[in-house]
Amino acid sequence: MIEHVLSFLKEQLNSYIRVKTGAQGFEVVFLQERNQKEVSFQNDAITILLVNLEEDYTFRSGAAYERMPNQGGNPQKNPNVYLNLYVLFAANFTNYSQSLQFLSLIIKFFQSHRLFHHQNSPMLNSEIEKLTMELVNLPFTEQREVWAGLGMSYMPSVIYKVRMVVFADAETVEIDSDITEREVITTNI
Repeated sequence: MIEHVLSFLKEQLNSYIRVKTGAQGFEVVFLQERNQKEVSFQNDAITILLVNLEEDYTFRSGAAYERMPNQGGNPQKNPNVYLNLYVLFAANFTNYSQSLQFLSLIIKFFQSHRLFHHQNSPMLNSEIEKLTMELVNLPFTEQREVWAGLGMSYMPSVIYKVRMVVFADAETVEIDSDITEREVITTNI
């Protein structure tokens, strides 16, 4: 589901920037991986990258299972998991002024589009009820740690907290308890 959120945000931002700049070929991109130890941001592009996620305990039930009284009995259901995603948008342009212009467009877009739901964004994945965008203010030390973790020097960027991606598995999959560590289970996600 996380991939749906990032793809949705990428496409929405693409559409906005194309309208604002008239650059029909412009493309917000995902991070390029050269190998396991090195990352690279595409030149003359905005890159979107998940830098962290956290569980939001505000709406979480303390019970081990949720009760489902309308299901004809009380089958056990694990409580939903509520996640907040921290998404980095980095503007990597050879012209520094252009990087700042695109960074400004990103901020303007999310200022005017703070809430996405099915009424204002019909292309939002059906598993996602809504997304709320919140600008994150990182202190200089934490900002330095993010860029050091990427193995890069700072470039014009902004981080948004994407609130409340709800994980709920409607279909329970029974797992054989005799599975060894070498066996891999695959299911359609």
